[in-house]
Amino acid sequence: MPAATHQILVIFIALAAGFVCRKLKVITEEGTSTLSGIVVKVILPFYLFNAIASSDAGVDASGVGIAIALSAAMFAVCGLVGLIFVTVFKPSKDDRGVYIFELLCANVTYIGIPVCGAVFGSNAAFYASLLNIPYNLVCFSLGIYILSGKLSFKTALNPAFLSGVLGSLFFIFKIPLPSVVSDACAFIGQATSPCAMLVVGSVLGSVAIRDVFGQWRAIPYTVIRLFGTAALVLLLTKPLNIDPTLRGVLVLMAAMPAATNSTMLCSIYGGSRELSAKLIFISTALSVISIPLWASFFN
Repeated sequence: MPAATHQILVIFIALAAGFVCRKLKVITEEGTSTLSGIVVKVILPFYLFNAIASSDAGVDASGVGIAIALSAAMFAVCGLVGLIFVTVFKPSKDDRGVYIFELLCANVTYIGIPVCGAVFGSNAAFYASLLNIPYNLVCFSLGIYILSGKLSFKTALNPAFLSGVLGSLFFIFKIPLPSVVSDACAFIGQATSPCAMLVVGSVLGSVAIRDVFGQWRAIPYTVIRLFGTAALVLLLTKPLNIDPTLRGVLVLMAAMPAATNSTMLCSIYGGSRELSAKLIFISTALSVISIPLWASFFN
């Protein structure tokens, strides 16, 4: 079994576990909201800091800057695609924000980092972690505004964004981390993807299965999310003289399924959580096919 397929199936099984827990009332509505906050504000920051600060990738300060700048450009392209999508397909006012968010922000953390590492190696996991710096800035500022109409300086400077910046400084200036600190960060960070998938599965457990496939716009959305944005990023980066691994990471990240952060952010700040869960379910399920296709393209 290809490494990318294996990683996606592992993540999808974790999502199914959250679904079953909600159906059996092991995870309640209140528990889902609490776990969402813990992932976003505690567990994820530890993961990102350690992934960047402890990396042995052969990249200098300029390479870090280029990776972050191109990542920001990638999100700008995806955001433009989101605006075009809602203009063409005209979802309701309540749903517009979720569709734009889910095209602007893919699952570049909980699925993207491990998948890039599995496909391209350790340097790719480093680049993927760097990509999460602009992602978390956009997600927790513009993203929250798109979903709920709320925006504040406090949410923009969120723990995940700050931990990524701090980790980059440690990496650039070669500041050694004591092994006990690195091990502790890694220990806590290991819970990131499992807990996030439990949250998404729990939200899906509160939605009738027949309703998951009741959104016809989810079909063109999923095609664009899994293939269209990635093809566009591949086309735009082709003329650039950059590390092929970085190009591969940018394209593969643009091909990731819907961001699970939307469900957690809707739980915390308000928004159409049910629609976000449906888009996550459909795009994540079909990414079992699409991501291995992209991985085989690069291999």
